Amino acid sequence: MVTPTFIDAAYAADSLHVPLDTILDLVRAGRLRTYGGRTSNPFLRSAEVTALAGELGLGDDTESETPRRVKSPSARVQQRITADSRWGDVSEADIRDWVERADDTRLQAARKAAQLATGRLSFLLAALEERLG
Repeated sequence: MVTPTFIDAAYAADSLHVPLDTILDLVRAGRLRTYGGRTSNPFLRSAEVTALAGELGLGDDTESETPRRVKSPSARVQQRITADSRWGDVSEADIRDWVERADDTRLQAARKAAQLATGRLSFLLAALEERLG
């Protein structure tokens, strides 16, 4: 497989099996030089990425393996916040109707998920208050 001269940071992260934030941290630290593109996904020289990956022991040496996207913690939190914002589309009447129709197994699973979500959202609110004041 021919490697292109330039790759974007997301492709580099996928290829090395690391979160995009790891690549962006290396850019901010001056370990990788950018060649245009967006700040959130700049272009990099593939040879420089490969050399630095070897130096840092990043990635996997099985070239034939299909890169697997690894989401950074910030991407996972942002994805969850985006998905949870859709609760505004659900009314209390919708929830009551669902509870009446769902079987016991589904209700038990929903209870566990809601309890976990409530805890995480409470922590998120506390962290936001701490940061925003």
